[in-house]
Amino acid sequence: YALGNIRDLTHQVSKDPAMVLYLNNNTNVAKHPNENYARELMELFTLGVGHYTEDDVREGARAWTGLRFDRFAETVAFNPAFHDDGMKTFLGRNGNFTGDDVVDIIYQQPQCAQFFASSLLNYFVYNDPEPELVDAVAALLRKNDFELAPVMSAIFRSDVFYSDRAYRALVKSPTEF
Repeated sequence: YALGNIRDLTHQVSKDPAMVLYLNNNTNVAKHPNENYARELMELFTLGVGHYTEDDVREGARAWTGLRFDRFAETVAFNPAFHDDGMKTFLGRNGNFTGDDVVDIIYQQPQCAQFFASSLLNYFVYNDPEPELVDAVAALLRKNDFELAPVMSAIFRSDVFYSDRAYRALVKSPTEF
């Protein structure tokens, strides 16, 4: 998924055994929702701080209930017996949502494209990119349905990437390089 669709990547990472275990989603059950994954999904992975409410975290956690990790098979599967199948309100939408629905709703938020645009520019071009540049890359992400290959191609071919401001702006470790 390095140059693939980041929404698809988010769906896959959300069900990856390592992620399920690391953020305790294995203990996320209808009677006691665990908010770890729902919070990190929005805060660190897709929207950034301040672009969701605590109610969104709680409702997102409810949507993610039911994923179970099988230690013997080292797989994750959905078990409806542990899922909260009640109505939820998440980022202004109402429904009987699952975790996949939560990801899809997040990617419909304008802030999601802004978050990824800013992240890409900060990592590959320079820190603190201009709002107009972030807006342009966010629009490109939405236009390409969150496919990274055309977006990265546009960034790497842009005048901004080769600008005086970008030249030697980011110090990379040998591993990053």
